[in-house]
Amino acid sequence: MSYDANKHLTDFHNERVFVDDASLQTARDRRDANRKRLKNGLTSNEDPQPEEFVQQGSYAMRTMVQSEVDTSDIDDGAVFSRSSLKGPREGDKSANDAKEMVRKALSVKDEFNTPPEVRKNCVRVYYNDGFHVDIPVYRTFEEDGNTKKELASAGAWKTSAPEDITNWFNDSVTSKSPDETNGRQLRRIVRLLKYWSKSRSSWAMPSGFIISVLANEAYPHQGKVNRDDQALLVVMRSIRNRLLLQENVYRPVDPKEEITTEQTLSRIRKMRDELKGAIDELSKIDRHDCDELMALKALKSVFYTDYWDKRIKELEDNSGSGSSGKLPAEPRQAVDKRGGAGQYA
Repeated sequence: MSYDANKHLTDFHNERVFVDDASLQTARDRRDANRKRLKNGLTSNEDPQPEEFVQQGSYAMRTMVQSEVDTSDIDDGAVFSRSSLKGPREGDKSANDAKEMVRKALSVKDEFNTPPEVRKNCVRVYYNDGFHVDIPVYRTFEEDGNTKKELASAGAWKTSAPEDITNWFNDSVTSKSPDETNGRQLRRIVRLLKYWSKSRSSWAMPSGFIISVLANEAYPHQGKVNRDDQALLVVMRSIRNRLLLQENVYRPVDPKEEITTEQTLSRIRKMRDELKGAIDELSKIDRHDCDELMALKALKSVFYTDYWDKRIKELEDNSGSGSSGKLPAEPRQAVDKRGGAGQYA
């Protein structure tokens, strides 16, 4: 019979992983400031205004974790009408020219130490504290009675509706999860996996979007009622088995193109390899002799945190155990911080 570590894990999620609205205020303020900055800059340069802004990524999917709040990014797409994006000869503005238009508008007042930068799938605004705002640029038009959107990518416009990803994820969470509390279980599992993937500074793991896709694939329909600990273990095992057979990951909505590259595949392999140790530790909750102390030490090892130290010490003092609650040495490996091209986080 397994040990029920659900309360310990959900308390940890609620206190150390989950990001509440108050904590997101800085991200929202910066998003809103850049919307205003972009509009004012476009007006100053006599360029067209966006028809709308579209929230996307981990902010829209509500899967941000505390370690991301001050050092990660927020994705806020700017959508223009195709008819407004015209070149000097009234031809369609190229994808690169559209991104350059946005970059220039954001740079009108020269307010940043690091100037906004055109990247593969977005324009990035940098802040001194490590946070950045990614602004993907879209154009929209009517075709055969349907409204279509295209993303300004590297050298070309690509069919891409940012709302589709958010809707896909939210629909999966609603249909698969067995509960309605704190974002529902599937969303909590994604947050926990993201926290785990960021728990060692030396790890270079896949993006939050890739983790979300893999978690959705692995998550069992209707999950594990009142057992986030078991649900997390099932998902970890399933993801690792999947990556042993197939490393490539594909966009879950049209266009269902591959979202892994040579660089991201190295991160996929890192995730696959590190999952083995996490599974070995978390699997201890399935042992017939697992007690609270064994379960807490397993959770501590998986998430590499001192969160449970006080309770571990109490249990060790009561049992007379002399074992150390210290964290294992972190693997020595150079951090690869490359990447970040406006992908969903």
